[in-house]
Amino acid sequence: MSDAAGRYRLDTIVPAIYPGRTRHIHVKLQAPNSSVLTTQLYFPGVPENQHDFLFRRELLMALRDEGAGKTGRFDFVLKMG
Repeated sequence: MSDAAGRYRLDTIVPAIYPGRTRHIHVKLQAPNSSVLTTQLYFPGVPENQHDFLFRRELLMALRDEGAGKTGRFDFVLKMG
């Protein structure tokens, strides 16, 4: 769920790569009075991206190092129903 300003936060581990797929995170989004959008976010610089048949460059997150972990950013724009 996003806050009143539309911001969201997801805390997770970096997902593994498994046969036939690149590293990705599944997400579901829904604007008020609209249908659910199910998509995936991808990690930049992963060689398996070029071999994943579902990979879409426009769904790459922007990553930066932060302490012992990483922070990813992706801005979704949804059309209100």
